[in-house]
Amino acid sequence: MSIPVAPGDIGKQMEQFGTVAYVLTVRDDTTPHIAHLDMRLDGDVLRCGASRSAAANVVQRPSISVLWPPYEPGGYSMIVDAAARTVDGAEGLELELRPTSGVLHRPATPATPATNPNCASDCAPLGA
Repeated sequence: MSIPVAPGDIGKQMEQFGTVAYVLTVRDDTTPHIAHLDMRLDGDVLRCGASRSAAANVVQRPSISVLWPPYEPGGYSMIVDAAARTVDGAEGLELELRPTSGVLHRPATPATPATNPNCASDCAPLGA
């Protein structure tokens, strides 16, 4: 089950999901790299400290994803796709992430099979 999240709504969602998330980048050998980082919203961009590996990866492959795990059992995860770049921050190297899309996602339940296009029993409006 997926519910779209507009880039402008990410800050509102972060009020529930919190600031700690997983940044997923791709290494030179095309394997994934995952960093557990503390996010902050700065206008319409996300910023976080940059690990050396994540910084090197976004220089070569700036399309990344950020994952917030569910904040409650059985709840939605928030997944945000973004264009990333490295910038000098007040405390050192940072990642600047410009969200391009987002989604709240969880597996479909038996009561709401994927064949149900309306997913009436499981869909929740943003902010619910």
